[in-house]
Amino acid sequence: MMNKDAAVQLYKIADEFINLANDMVTEQNADLQNVGSALRYAAARFTAHETAYNSKDLAAEKDEAIKWFLNQYSEMLEENFDQHIAHYTKLAEEAESH
Repeated sequence: MMNKDAAVQLYKIADEFINLANDMVTEQNADLQNVGSALRYAAARFTAHETAYNSKDLAAEKDEAIKWFLNQYSEMLEENFDQHIAHYTKLAEEAESH
C-alpha cells in the first residue's frame, strides 16, 4: 500500500503523461489508437529498463517481474475502466433527466 504523498506524486506524474498524449491527439492530430499503442510500448520499454536497473540477474527474475507488472497493470486498468463506466453512466443519467 502506498502512502498518500506517494500516491499524489504518482497521479501527478501520470497526469503529465496523459496531458502529453491528449495534446498529441487534439493539437497534433495524432491518431488516438497510435498514441495509446505508443504509451503502452513506452510503458513496457521503461518497465524493462526499470527492472534491469534494479536487478541482479534480469534473466532469472524476468518471469516473476512480468507476472508482478501484469498484475499491477491489470489492477490499474480495471480501476480506470470502473471509473470510466461510472462517469459515462452518470453522464447518460444526467442527459436523460434534461
